[in-house]
Amino acid sequence: MYVLLIVIVGVMLNHFSFSQKENGWILNVDGREIDAIGMAQEKWVKLTRNCSQVKQLEAKSDSYLAVQKLIQEYSPPSSESAHIIKLLTLQDWYLAEVEFKELLPAVVLMDTDKGQPRMVPHAIWSGETHPWLAAPFIRKYLISKAPQSPRQLLTCFDPL
Repeated sequence: MYVLLIVIVGVMLNHFSFSQKENGWILNVDGREIDAIGMAQEKWVKLTRNCSQVKQLEAKSDSYLAVQKLIQEYSPPSSESAHIIKLLTLQDWYLAEVEFKELLPAVVLMDTDKGQPRMVPHAIWSGETHPWLAAPFIRKYLISKAPQSPRQLLTCFDPL
């Protein structure tokens, strides 16, 4: 009985391990990195979030066009090719997932000033998240840059 238990623990330790990386802990399964904590966070968010007040804007709406113009004018000429993949809104806040021809995809958090959208300073995520699961990684980043933003908007964001 004890020998079997030792063999099982030995096999587990041979195939599974955790390692500390710059952004937190990562599970290693036979050399493959898995964001187990991010997976658990994502399951929890999907079980507990309430997205009834978060709206996805249509491409022809005035707000959508104003946000697109703001993003395209942010850092020309590369930003001029901005194509909004998804645009969510809640109260006076916007969250846009954007693709570009020459830049990496981005997620941009905006609030409003006198009815017009404006970029929240430093609340722009762009780049790769590997090996981290994208949704929890991006949400955590945006919350750290804009703690005043509505959590409901961020938790209802699922990157495409």
